[in-house]
Amino acid sequence: MDTKNSNNTPFKVEDVDWDELSAIGILKDELELSGELDTLLSGDKTNVIPLSLVLLGVDVIMDATLQLVRKGDSPLLEITGIQPVA
Repeated sequence: MDTKNSNNTPFKVEDVDWDELSAIGILKDELELSGELDTLLSGDKTNVIPLSLVLLGVDVIMDATLQLVRKGDSPLLEITGIQPVA
């Protein structure tokens, strides 16, 4: 089994708690289809993507960038909301 990360990304797909993210509305399949999964796993900010999140029982609809950062040994997803241009 090849344990080396073939595409040199600081994060691996299995590092991310996809169940936790899907519970708030961020789905791995959607990130993959939009081409943003590799960007996210590389530690870079994604392009602006539309999100429909459920946070503490509240629906939050926003455009945001996502970025994985290290918090101790585990990845933390930072969501940065984008203010609409008036």
